[in-house]
Amino acid sequence: MFRQKILTKDFTTKIIEKAAGKVPQKSLEDFLSCIEKESHLHYFTKSSESNLLRIILNQFDVAFFINECLKYPHQIEILISVSNHSNYLTDILVRNPEYFHWIINPSVLEQRLDEKYLRNNLEKTVSSFKSFDSKSNAIRNFKRKEILRIGLKDIYLKEDLKNITGYLSDLANSISSTLFELCYKEILHKHAIEKTTSKYVLFSLGKLGGNELNYSSDIDLVAFYDKNSIINKKIFYNQILSETILLFIETASKKTGAGFLYRIDFRLRPDGRNAPLCGSYADYIKYYETRGEDWERQMLIKANYLCGSKNLFKLFSDSVSRFIYPSTFSVSPVEQIRKLKVSIEQRNKSDNNIKLVSGGIRDIEFSLQSLQLLNGGKDFSIRTGNSLDTIGKLLQNDMLSEEEANCFTNAYIFYRKAEHYLQLMNDQQTHTIPSEGEISEKLAHFLNFKDLKSFREHLNSFKNKVQSIYNSIVGINNLLDSKKDFDKIIFSDYKRAKSNFEFLKTGKSLFDKKQFDNRTTSSFEKIEDELFSFLANSIDPDIVLDNFARIIRNAQFPKIWFDEFSDTKFFKLFLNLCERSQKAIDLFAEDKILRDTFLSRECLTPINKNVLSILPLKEFFFRASVQLTSGIIKPDSFADFYAEYLDQKIISLIQFFIIDKEWKNSFFIAAMGSFGSKALSFASDVDLVFVVSDIEMHPEIQKDFQRFLQNLKDNLPGLEIDCRLRPEGKSSQLVWDIEDYKKYFSNRARIWELQAFTKCRFVSGNISLFNNFYTNYIQAVKQKDPELIKREMIDMRKKLYPLNDAQFNFKKKSGGLTDIDFLISYLFLTNPNLLVEQTDIKAANCFELIKQVSRKEINFDQVEINYYLLKQFELINQLVFNTRLSKIPTEEIKQKKLSNECGFINSKLFLEKLNEIIEQTRKYYQNIFN
Repeated sequence: MFRQKILTKDFTTKIIEKAAGKVPQKSLEDFLSCIEKESHLHYFTKSSESNLLRIILNQFDVAFFINECLKYPHQIEILISVSNHSNYLTDILVRNPEYFHWIINPSVLEQRLDEKYLRNNLEKTVSSFKSFDSKSNAIRNFKRKEILRIGLKDIYLKEDLKNITGYLSDLANSISSTLFELCYKEILHKHAIEKTTSKYVLFSLGKLGGNELNYSSDIDLVAFYDKNSIINKKIFYNQILSETILLFIETASKKTGAGFLYRIDFRLRPDGRNAPLCGSYADYIKYYETRGEDWERQMLIKANYLCGSKNLFKLFSDSVSRFIYPSTFSVSPVEQIRKLKVSIEQRNKSDNNIKLVSGGIRDIEFSLQSLQLLNGGKDFSIRTGNSLDTIGKLLQNDMLSEEEANCFTNAYIFYRKAEHYLQLMNDQQTHTIPSEGEISEKLAHFLNFKDLKSFREHLNSFKNKVQSIYNSIVGINNLLDSKKDFDKIIFSDYKRAKSNFEFLKTGKSLFDKKQFDNRTTSSFEKIEDELFSFLANSIDPDIVLDNFARIIRNAQFPKIWFDEFSDTKFFKLFLNLCERSQKAIDLFAEDKILRDTFLSRECLTPINKNVLSILPLKEFFFRASVQLTSGIIKPDSFADFYAEYLDQKIISLIQFFIIDKEWKNSFFIAAMGSFGSKALSFASDVDLVFVVSDIEMHPEIQKDFQRFLQNLKDNLPGLEIDCRLRPEGKSSQLVWDIEDYKKYFSNRARIWELQAFTKCRFVSGNISLFNNFYTNYIQAVKQKDPELIKREMIDMRKKLYPLNDAQFNFKKKSGGLTDIDFLISYLFLTNPNLLVEQTDIKAANCFELIKQVSRKEINFDQVEINYYLLKQFELINQLVFNTRLSKIPTEEIKQKKLSNECGFINSKLFLEKLNEIIEQTRKYYQNIFN
């Protein structure tokens, strides 16, 4: 970096032009010589010279100014200090050149500042103005003038860091309290309120609360009141205080020609930015006692009175101290601080940020706060918000060794001086030291290093020492923390996932207040590691968090759930349901009974088939979903299991229904379709037919069975229960006489109707009547011409093809389950003797029977394998996505999930297997139906 040795020609020319005819040549030469001599003592650059020129050229009386500088050499020292080290202070002197003649007075610059002195001077300044706006502008001017004084105490007089941070804090306290009180009076005047008995408190946090403010720090504040009384029967006190806060924030942060005052932040109040701007004393104490988080303990260490009722603040401070410094902790505050620091370091993208970098200011502060939280419950002497004071008190109490205390003190002062220099340069809130360039070179020179390299070595030495002490107090980051880096998990919707995670941890989403108390949050943190581990290896982490949050939102006591999840095996099952069984989640997310069934683990107990009939359908589906996901039952046994459940339901209901019916021994109920063949999935309809003998003798039987059918639907809510496969379909009477059925089979039944009855199975009633019925059906089938059967089945199959055959449909796609059904039905219809042997219609028996038919065109073993695979894939598809469709999803992530659940390492192999199945089945189908 070029370091200027002499003043430039442009500089001297402009000074000469400004002083021409006003200053003797000799005086002008002496002035320029003194400037050049002083500049050589600094890292004086082109930008420094530019600042100096601006200050001089803006003087009202350049002759007086130059003569005074020659008379009092310290004025030139001040000029060079300001122009070289602070663009911010330069701007102040350029805007208000009269300030220079004020600040050069030794009594002004050396004045010992404190809050009382500043507050009195500020009140005198403000009192001479009438309007709110003029008073606000007076405060802005007051700040700029005092910042000039404090800045010169820093860079010119080289006062101690603690003095500088104290001055800055006292100035901010004076300005903030004065402005807030002005705003409060303004709002009272707005509402014509002369007096109120209600009281408020405004207190500070962060660096202001610790009396260690930076030049460009935000000011963290919280306000509360004693009680929310109604004023003058027209407005509540919380509205008065809220309006005051809004006016205060607006006025303090408003940028004007006189600059702005401070960036004001009220986000650290209970429940954060989404909560009201102020709350009652009772509400805030209750919040901290029940829902306060560990980072809020750290925050409140620095809580400090600013303005309002001192007695109310003392009451608050005494009460909240029990939260900050409890006698015992459910979770170590050190562990919580370590987690917070890990999160900060993961977000910090710069090794040059001396606040956030490992071994930086945060490590010092967190180390001190860890020791305070651990020991402050017993030792009141260490309860202080000022970092340098804390180091001294911890040393006195043997909580830090002398070496550790010296390291922390020296490093903290070094870091904060560097930080102040950077902020004073341009009035910007920065903590990052440029790796190279003019500002970093100037900083190194200002702190008395011979060059930037030696400054860097000193900085790195401090970082290493601080990090070592931090690790000895708080602990070294372990590998678990890297696994728990939320940002490393690949989410499709990061913002939504983050919101869900925040809700699970605190009960707070992006737009809600925090709902969980500390015990609930602590319980969640015990399972947090397991959750992160699962998410990191999840195919679809978004849906896991979506479903997890959905369950907890409906939980009356989330802590109970988190405590139950301390059982790792049970928690993994739950997370697997969240990712792999939308069916289960949709069933029990909003159902209290099923949630209790899950928490009690009762849903994991194998279901006794003897008591199936007492289970509600929703609970049966839920238990089946959980047990399918956990592997307790296998997909290939679900259909039999479900058919048994429906059989028992129907049998129990009809037995109760027919107790007093005269036709109770002359009817039967038969199952049809997938229910009849015991090939059910979650989405299957339940097809039934009702048959009686001597129907004319029972004139009320149609109404009886309509009532029974409605009763059945009421007991199996959500199921499609249908009797449409009866003769003439749904437009005909519900119950048919057996004799009418015989005529129907012989005279009117079309091939597709006969095909439907290949899956007819007895469920309840008179078994002899059913056998008679089925014998007549077989006789009718025997009368049909095989070529007619083939021709009509080909026509029917064409009607069932999906309109869009591109998306894979397990059932309807060419080569899918429907083709296999047609193959089986065709072989039964053209070999009706096989129907006689069907004692229990289900897929296994069907395949055993048709294998008796020797057909060289078909490999029946392969057809059976393909059938079971497709049925399994269809069921898993329904389980994972809770869909009634038999289509494969088109989204990449869903295909990946389905493939994984079906036992394939990727979707490519899964789709290849499906294509192989349908090609084989299509070939066999075409060999028959050509």
